Amino acid sequence: MKLTLRHSSLSLSILACMLLVACASEPKRPIPLAAVSMDAVDGSSIRGQISFSEPKETKGVLRVMVDVTGLTQREQGLHVMEADNCRAAVLPGARHFNPDGKLHGQHAGDLPNVQSDIYGTMRGPLLSRILTVSGKYSIVGHAIVITALPDDFSSQPEGSSGPVVACGVILPL
Repeated sequence: MKLTLRHSSLSLSILACMLLVACASEPKRPIPLAAVSMDAVDGSSIRGQISFSEPKETKGVLRVMVDVTGLTQREQGLHVMEADNCRAAVLPGARHFNPDGKLHGQHAGDLPNVQSDIYGTMRGPLLSRILTVSGKYSIVGHAIVITALPDDFSSQPEGSSGPVVACGVILPL
């Protein structure tokens, strides 16, 4: 009985050490600071969530974690808007978040286009070196939209990315 108990204690100790090493070597996921639930607009089937974090190891970079389905193009525009609600954000002429008054392609709200797989899904990160979750460039309280077409990042004033097909308002967590 002593031999079995000793072996069990030794096995548990080894297992505990292995778990500690595994946990210590696992990369830490950044804690989301804001999030949005995306809702379809005008008959679109897009739905999903987007979360926002500011990982310590990438100081000054906002990580935008996209998890959406129902995308109809391999590439579609993603924009943080001036508006604080979807009713205003989907109107023709609604403006991208642009606190510095820059030309399109340099707006703070110009995020990289979402890239879908063959099933119309995107699950992965995008990065912004301008946007934050607090201060002058805060996304919190702003609407975020997915457009029918990709943003070309040059056409003025808003990138020729077509109508809004999904929208949500970014909320703090």
